[in-house]
Amino acid sequence: MSDARWWLVSYDVRDDRRLRRCARHMEGYGSRVQYSVFRCWLTAREAERLRWELTELLAAEDEVLLIPLCGGCVAGIVGIHGSDRPPEWAERPPRHEVV
Repeated sequence: MSDARWWLVSYDVRDDRRLRRCARHMEGYGSRVQYSVFRCWLTAREAERLRWELTELLAAEDEVLLIPLCGGCVAGIVGIHGSDRPPEWAERPPRHEVV
């Protein structure tokens, strides 16, 4: 069984060029939730690889957080109207058919 889970990735990049490079890189890993926040369905190994890749792209003055989310945390996510959870935050993403 896969150890994949949702990860919340947030970054604060101080240089516009590095910021754009980081955002483009993150689009290959997940979907944007806010300007500098992405949700990604990753295994622990993929998360570690992403962390390493971001350290190569960014400078020491930049900040990155990779936060693993357990099923209970995902279930507790609420939208702007109170208790309604955004539907795209399913416990697991839908499986894609390989053609």
